[in-house]
Amino acid sequence: MPLGLRRSLAVAAALFVLAGCGSAPEPGAPEPAGSAPAAEAAPSPTPGRCSDPELDERQVTFADSAGVYLSGYLLGTGRTALVLAPQASANACSWLSWAKQQAAAGYRVLAFDFAGEGRSRRGPGSTMPGDVTAAAAFVRSQGATAVVLIGASRGGTAVLTAAPTANPTAVVSLSAPSTYSGMDALAAVPKLTAPVLYLAATGDSGFADDAKALHAATPGDKRTLQLVPGSLHGTAFVTIAAEGAPEALAALTTFLKANAPA
Repeated sequence: MPLGLRRSLAVAAALFVLAGCGSAPEPGAPEPAGSAPAAEAAPSPTPGRCSDPELDERQVTFADSAGVYLSGYLLGTGRTALVLAPQASANACSWLSWAKQQAAAGYRVLAFDFAGEGRSRRGPGSTMPGDVTAAAAFVRSQGATAVVLIGASRGGTAVLTAAPTANPTAVVSLSAPSTYSGMDALAAVPKLTAPVLYLAATGDSGFADDAKALHAATPGDKRTLQLVPGSLHGTAFVTIAAEGAPEALAALTTFLKANAPA
């Protein structure tokens, strides 16, 4: 092969390699600093949410007060909405079995991921109570006339902290710590006016003590404290058949029927 032709081929190959190195980043890779638009677009739905094809058409996105998009799924069409906030190391999928049951019972159910978790975005002003407030506003925009905030563990702390400004119909705390990651539910609950259920297991470390303290700090006669046997925590009360679950489910069902029926 002539020397000139060999050189031309070598240059072409090098240019091809360099072009490959400059290709677009893989889906989901972070954008370079400073490249994010002022008002971000909502994330596109991803098939197979919670490994459940039935949820493909039930995925939703909604913006917080700063225009940062959060993600979740919305089930049911009832006028009373249950907003489900997950515990740490969990996401909206952790509620799925109970969420389906409640949708079948006539409730509208929104389970969402906190900012920066799952497919939810995070902005400089994102807070967990702010996410709860945005979720409550979203279900109201979808036609809900009554909203129940239900949180598991740190999600419980978030709904209790958000409740004074989110104006819910009722609030449910499943194993909420009094304080978590800058949130102070113990300071927020004296401002509550909606009915509240505090539910915890007696064998769940200090969370039963937190439930007692939060109950004691809540004013009025619309507060309910339910301590059940065993050591279940958070969403386990409504998703796992174990000691304490029957009592917890009975207390939760009774509370919802009395204060926010479907």
